[in-house]
Order: sequence, then structure tokens, then C-alpha cells
Amino acid sequence: MSKRETFLKTVNQKNTEKFLLFIQLHDKAEPFDVEEVVQEMPRDQRQTLWGKLALLLQDVLQELPEESREEGMEAAADPVSSPVCDSYSALLETAHRLHGWSVLESLPVSEAPLQIHILTLCETWWKKSLKEKEKFGRTAFLAALQKSFTLKKPGVEIQRVWSLHDVLLSLDFTSEDNKQATDLLLQCFQFPNFIKNDDGKRFLVFLFSWDVGFVPMIHGTVKNGLEFYSKTRTAHITEIYFRAWKKASGDFLEQIESSCVQDLMRSAILLSRSSPVFDKVRQVIVNYFHKKKSCPRVEKMLYHLYKPVLWRALSAPNFEVRANAALLFAEAFPLHNPEQNCSNMDETIQKQLDTAMVGTLQTMKPLSVS
Repeated sequence: MSKRETFLKTVNQKNTEKFLLFIQLHDKAEPFDVEEVVQEMPRDQRQTLWGKLALLLQDVLQELPEESREEGMEAAADPVSSPVCDSYSALLETAHRLHGWSVLESLPVSEAPLQIHILTLCETWWKKSLKEKEKFGRTAFLAALQKSFTLKKPGVEIQRVWSLHDVLLSLDFTSEDNKQATDLLLQCFQFPNFIKNDDGKRFLVFLFSWDVGFVPMIHGTVKNGLEFYSKTRTAHITEIYFRAWKKASGDFLEQIESSCVQDLMRSAILLSRSSPVFDKVRQVIVNYFHKKKSCPRVEKMLYHLYKPVLWRALSAPNFEVRANAALLFAEAFPLHNPEQNCSNMDETIQKQLDTAMVGTLQTMKPLSVS
């Protein structure tokens, strides 16, 4: 009898120890590679192996506490009642049992290697685009996301999160079932390791394209935490905003411009200079977007977004608002649409100068009174 046939015979509850011995040999310098053996198996033997493993797992689950046992059995109910017509239906059943058993949360720390193997199964299932991949991909993605927040060196997990980012495209942003995912995603924008990591930045930029309704939530989270951001972290966030804007189109571009960039412009005008976030808002707008004006697309964007807010602010009743607007205007000047012809461009700039002059004179009035 070949080792392959012997291995196949051990897959049952009576020979569990022998089966585990084969698995242990795979991890040692022994001439038995489980992965290679399974790949070389004929289809019928592979189907037999998955079927036996499903039964072995069922036997193991029967020995667990009642609550965990019920979760495992319920998770496998659908695949069993609706058989999958291909060679891995029994493997799908096994994956469902592990997935629904809540092992990722209930396993003790001593069983961390088993937890990792189950997550690897879920991750591989997603990447191989096997049946019901969305369910397993979601589990692998959320687990990687949660781990990235707790590890001292989360670089590998952040890389895994990025490699699984397409999982989000299968999740419904508006579903209450995905609220946990939404909350975790927003936390990423407050987590320094995500903000400064290259893969983390790629992921955060991608989140601006997940759902149009998610963009204002991102911006709200960033604004609420801006007071606690260091100058360096603010610079990283600004880069993420700019890259997200640069990649966006359609409704996403409109939402980023109105909910994020233009909102920061308003804040730079309306905030008191004593506000703890005033300098950081200006760091985003002036130190980054203004300095990109050499790019025609940025120049056009600044012109259109400033147009509804800046000129009105130059003649606002509040002195500090006028002063903030005048400072922004001086730093952004000239504001024009690069697609205009020369005649229209000159006219636009002249109107801006006239408006700015009036605003400047009004801003100086309180100084003469004092």
C-alpha cells in the first residue's frame, strides 16, 4: 500500500493520531509533502479525502461544548442541503464548519497557529475565487484588519489588508451587517501605522472609491481627529487626500471635491486663528494643494471650488473671516480656469484684483479705528 493510500485511510476518528502524524511529517524534514500528495491525487481520491475530512471535523465538533457545536452544525446546513456539483463540495462543507464555528474568536492563545491556518484557508478561498468566496474573504479581511490594530509591528498585516482590499467590493456599505467593517475602516484613518505605511496609504486611497456615501464619513473622522494629528501625520493624510482626488472620477470626484477639499477651504476661511486645527487645515490646503497649482487640473479645481466661497468671504461682516479670506487669496492668486482663452483669463484676474482690493480695504478698517 502506497503512502498516499495509507494517508487516506487515516482520515477518520479511529485513526486521528496516525492522521496527525502525517501532518506533522509535512512540517519536518521528512519525505512526505501533504500538499504535493493532495495535488497528485486523482479526482475521485481527492473527493474521498474531502468527504472524510468533513466527517472527521463533524466528529470533532460533536465533542465540543453545546453552543460551539450548534454554531458549527448550523454553518454547514446550507452546503449539505444544497450540494455543490463539483469536486470540492465536501471541502466547502468543511470550510463552512470552521468558518461558522467562531473558532477565530473562541480559540485560546495557545491555539494561535490553528487560527492562522483557518484564516489562511479563508484568504486562499477568496483569492482562488472558489464558490461562496465572499463569505470567506470577508472573514479573512476583517481578521487581518483587526490584527493590524493590535500588533506592535503590523506591516505584514497591513500588507495582507491591502492584498484583500477587493473584498470590500462585495460588501454592501448600507447593510447593518457590515457596520463592524465600516467602523474598523474609519479607525484606519486614526491609526498612525496605516497612515504612514505605503500599503496602508494605498488602502486608504482606495477607501475613497468604495462607496460615495462613505467619503463624507472618512472626512468627518479625519476632521474630528485633526486636532491630535502631528504635523507629519497631517502631511501623510494630505497626500492621501490628494491621491484619492487625483484617481477619482464621476460621483466620487464630485463628492471628494465638495465634501473634503471645499469643506477644508471653508474651514480655512471661517475658523478662528486660535483654533487648534487652523494651522493644520491650512497645511492641507495651502502647503499641498496650492503648491500643486502648476498642474492644470489642480489649477482648474482650485478655481471652481474657491469661486463660491472665497469672494463672498472677502466682504464678510466678520473681520477675522475677511482676513483669512484675504490671506488665502494672496496665497492662491491668480485663480483661473486654464481652459479659458487669454481674454477671458485677463478679465477674470482683473475682477479678482478688484474684489480683493475692496476686501483688503475693509479688512484694514478695524486697524485704523484702533
